[in-house]
Amino acid sequence: LDHVIASEEHVNILVLDTEMYSNTGGQASKSTPAGAMAKFAEGGKATAKKDLCRLAMTYKTVYVASICLHVNPQQAVRAMLEADAYPGPSLIVAYSPCISQGYA
Repeated sequence: LDHVIASEEHVNILVLDTEMYSNTGGQASKSTPAGAMAKFAEGGKATAKKDLCRLAMTYKTVYVASICLHVNPQQAVRAMLEADAYPGPSLIVAYSPCISQGYA
């Protein structure tokens, strides 16, 4: 992902972030917030969440947005349109609840 963003090519990247490893039944991951309870982290995750948006913003030529379709659909659509219109790389991190979190 870092290499693609650094290329400065016109590419749109959408990351669906459930803040856990959902495909393994909800294990803690790098995107799990500190203190969150998950499989193999029942006492709460001890380390901080890896902030993909902040890492991408270290490049000055990238459009970065974080969205949650469930919270604000209009802002999500606006961010997607802006990302598509941006002449360089764009990254949208979409916070996405899943079945492991009790959402079906």
